[in-house]
Amino acid sequence: MSQHVALRQRGQRFLGLCPFHQEKTPSFTVHADRGFFKCFGCGRGGDVFTFVQLIENTSFGEAMRILADRAGVELRRSSGGKMPEGPGRADLARINEWACGYFRRQLQSSPAADHARRYVRQRGVTPETETAFEFGFAAGNLEPLLEQARRAGLSTADLIAADLAREGERGVYPTFRDRLMFPIRDSMNRVIGFGGRTLCDDKAKYLNTRQTALFEKGQGFYGLAQARQRMTETDRVVVTEGYFDAIMAHQAGFSETVATLGTALGAAQVELLRRYVSTAVFLFDSDAAGEAAAERAIEIALPLRLTVKMAKVTEGKDPADYLLSHPPQDFEGILNSAVDALEFKWLQLLQRFDRDDLKSRHQVVSDFLGLIQRSFQAQAVDAITRGLVANRVGALLSLDPREVLAAVGRGRSGRAEPSVAGARRSERAREPLEACAVQALEVVLNEPGLIGECATVLEQTEYSEEVDRVVARVVLDLFESYGEFELSEVLSRCEDPAVARRVTELAEHGGRRGNYEETVAVVVSRWTDLRREREVVGLRQRVTLREAAVVQADEVNQAYCEGVRSGRHFRPLRRSGAVRLGARPAERDAGSGGGDQAVQGADSSV
Repeated sequence: MSQHVALRQRGQRFLGLCPFHQEKTPSFTVHADRGFFKCFGCGRGGDVFTFVQLIENTSFGEAMRILADRAGVELRRSSGGKMPEGPGRADLARINEWACGYFRRQLQSSPAADHARRYVRQRGVTPETETAFEFGFAAGNLEPLLEQARRAGLSTADLIAADLAREGERGVYPTFRDRLMFPIRDSMNRVIGFGGRTLCDDKAKYLNTRQTALFEKGQGFYGLAQARQRMTETDRVVVTEGYFDAIMAHQAGFSETVATLGTALGAAQVELLRRYVSTAVFLFDSDAAGEAAAERAIEIALPLRLTVKMAKVTEGKDPADYLLSHPPQDFEGILNSAVDALEFKWLQLLQRFDRDDLKSRHQVVSDFLGLIQRSFQAQAVDAITRGLVANRVGALLSLDPREVLAAVGRGRSGRAEPSVAGARRSERAREPLEACAVQALEVVLNEPGLIGECATVLEQTEYSEEVDRVVARVVLDLFESYGEFELSEVLSRCEDPAVARRVTELAEHGGRRGNYEETVAVVVSRWTDLRREREVVGLRQRVTLREAAVVQADEVNQAYCEGVRSGRHFRPLRRSGAVRLGARPAERDAGSGGGDQAVQGADSSV
């Protein structure tokens, strides 16, 4: 989990920003000793399998395969197991890992890669850096690629699924041809795709893997696997435009550097950075690129409280070339002099207008506040963040922060920000017997040894919610099979993340209450008393109904007898055409004769 979230130890627990929802204050908790996680902001929880299911948006089986691959464990499919349609995410990661090695060997030893090796040296890349970033070479010859893939047990369909090959009108062809290859690894250190830099006259200077089940350009960064640890240590990330910019920054000692994947900064990428750092320095080699990045940063990162600063390489060079001709301390100076994104954007706008012209100044202020307003409207922004931004903008524009807030509006988008109280499960008023059973579940998930004392409670209670019934069944199955169990064993049987979430919710709630033995004793006693009371009430209701039936029968019989003696009881029935209950249609159609038949029928029945 620490590969996706920057965790800091707090006592026996680890705390970090939740990767599943937007938050400013860490509420994501990992209980390493008990093997589960819980977020008190959005309520999600479970074990490592649940975490991978949620973070990868995949099935339980696929999560198992991903973790098995990481652990070097081979999973055997049962005879009745259903084969997935096409390669899954774990399969694609294995295919890409093989391709990474294949491209690497091509660069190291293929005669066709001589010009690629020369190019790498010309860029100033040392052998150590080349190895660390696993440079490779794709010659573009189809047959060697297919032959090596077949020897590794891969099919042409596998290569197409991973976008290592493509299908055209003339058949299958390699995706990357005469390109220097850069494997792109994610925070789990999986090769999720590739970037290729052309070494010929191809119009596309850089070519990335197309979107697959494993790779999406707007979701990650190049160099993240190599930078993640240093990012956490320094609480800073440096974001560049190009692969070589990030590579040369690492070579110069700035290993907290990553590169975008050729797309505009997206919300998912900001969320990813926010898990590890609180400050991002965007480094660009042109005013136009810097301004566009600053605008995106304000719109996306500002509401998430990710501090974004803008830095520009001097002398018109890109970062990679600058690092080759300047000592590291000069580059550090550029990073340290980075300007806050708000101030950077404001200064850029000022250059477009005449400061002495009142109308022009009004226009630039209006444009700037409009950008802030769009930022507020794009995402749910809490009052504290609005106030902080208003203070900063007010200082730039020499305006009162209240005037800034009035100008941009409160910026609410109508979406409520997730809160601990709102995201937690709403515990409605439960039926008393069910409430006892839920408390028993909370206890046994923390102290499984007590399940023998409350197994009857768990088994004989009717649950109004299916998820509670499932949790109780899992606990009882483990008890019947093994006697005692661990919380991790319960979670390992929860293939549905919603069930795992409920398990951690119950465990956390029970853990806060404590006093397990006393709680179980009270719960069992209370449940037993309630069952007895319910049985007594039920018995009384049945007796009352029987007594009422007897009394009613006596009253009917007495009324009937009085009516027969008086001879008046049934006359209104004959006049109204009333019929005997259950009479046939022919009897109902008989008119007044039906009334006499009804009397006779009633007479005989009594």
